[in-house]
Amino acid sequence: MERWRGRVALVTGASVGIGAAVAVELVRLGMKVVGCARDVGKIQKLAAECQSAGHPGVLVPFKCDLTKEEEILAMFAAIKEQHKGVDVCINNAGLAHPEALLNGKTSAWKNMWDVNVLALSICAREAYQSMKERNVDDGHIINMNSLCGHQVFSLADAHFYSATKYAVTALTEGLRQELRAENTHIRATCISPGVVETEFMSRFYNDSPEKAAGIYAAVKPMKAIDVASAVTYVLSAPPHVQKLAAECQSAGHPGVLVPFKCDLTKEEEILSMFAAIKEQHKGVDVCINNAGLAHPEPLLSGKTSGWKNMMDVNILGLSICTREAYQSMKERNVDDGHIININSVCGHHVMPHADLHFYTATKFAVTALTEGLRQELRAENTHIRATSISPSLVKTEFPLRLYSNNPDIKARVFSAYKPLEAKDVVNAIIYVLSAPPHVQIGEVQMLATEQKS
Repeated sequence: MERWRGRVALVTGASVGIGAAVAVELVRLGMKVVGCARDVGKIQKLAAECQSAGHPGVLVPFKCDLTKEEEILAMFAAIKEQHKGVDVCINNAGLAHPEALLNGKTSAWKNMWDVNVLALSICAREAYQSMKERNVDDGHIINMNSLCGHQVFSLADAHFYSATKYAVTALTEGLRQELRAENTHIRATCISPGVVETEFMSRFYNDSPEKAAGIYAAVKPMKAIDVASAVTYVLSAPPHVQKLAAECQSAGHPGVLVPFKCDLTKEEEILSMFAAIKEQHKGVDVCINNAGLAHPEPLLSGKTSGWKNMMDVNILGLSICTREAYQSMKERNVDDGHIININSVCGHHVMPHADLHFYTATKFAVTALTEGLRQELRAENTHIRATSISPSLVKTEFPLRLYSNNPDIKARVFSAYKPLEAKDVVNAIIYVLSAPPHVQIGEVQMLATEQKS
């Protein structure tokens, strides 16, 4: 976060909840934060608390009704005049009304759309223009989304709200594509938390506090600081986003790396490995299913052997390791373990590359397996967590092996844009593992900043 010290962030909806937590955390890390809301009294109190705490940054309260474009534009004009412009824009403001599709009030639907979608879009546009006119090429626009932007829950009161959040999902991806078309390194990110313990739910059910209480009672919710931590993780990502055991020892690292020979296409070797881990180290607390491979075998003409090999490693090997890791945790009463599946953006999007289609199918399977695992773990009433991390092109030997028989493609595989580094994926793993026990980070998708699609 060092590169952001002294720079300007706009946080909308900064008076309470997630927005307040994000604003305070960025001030703590040295940023100049403009926090806006209709009621600035609470932001003024937060600003005084930040000052009393000796945080190196500063929180600047700003009164703004995000349903009025003229007030948004006036806010950006004031930021330009007083602080030169915006380097980071965090579109946090959002609201929900319990208005079902079959009998909801039009006024409430319009209010949700005005704040959750239109205001977000105006702020994103103005933030980009602010960055562009100052030649800021490393800015960041973060849209605070929701799980409701990716899944429609069977709750009629939230259906229109979900539609606004699905729109945020599309807007964030569209923004990323437009930024790439402009050849800028400004980034766009969507953060989608589940239930967070804030005033949001009590406002949603302001006429029925028992409903709000029931939602918080059903699951242990996240805290606003958990989401703020996700924001700082995103902002701290690098601008582009072996003889290992001996090297670790020589470097004086406090842990130890234990090499183990295992062919993941052979179940008996996997089982022997877990037995050896049990005997020598008691068992597994974290399982990172990273092994994966691809063969350029299209659906219309590919070799069955290549398809089987991909299935054996990418799906079956992963599933066996997952099962054995869970059993290892269960028999030792480990309730805070973690299973992380290294997936791929190919597990979410089918690219127009025939050579990758079967590989893509295996990664779509990993997406389903990770969510299925999460559901089964919940059914077992355990706090063991499951996460999928889905990077795009990473600068490793993987694509070079994929195209080992095609030197032309191999030569230009990393030339289209600056790819992710392996370290970027490592940082994502550390972030996931460092989340508090009550926070389930189900999916992390990572794209190279310069990637167009």
